Amino acid sequence: MPRKRRPRRLINRYARTRLYDVETGTYVALDRLKELRSEGYEVVVRDVETGRYVTEDVLRPGLDA
Repeated sequence: MPRKRRPRRLINRYARTRLYDVETGTYVALDRLKELRSEGYEVVVRDVETGRYVTEDVLRPGLDA
């Protein structure tokens, strides 16, 4: 039986590390990203200026501790 994919949340990172949740249309804090992950979402962070995915840079190890 195939594994079920977790719902994905796209977060845009703007200058000065402002984080914008595309789905809700609101700016969010890093703590909210932690909450989303604990709720079962796959959080994906994209830098708007470069277009690079920077999820690992933003959600550095230890965030889930």
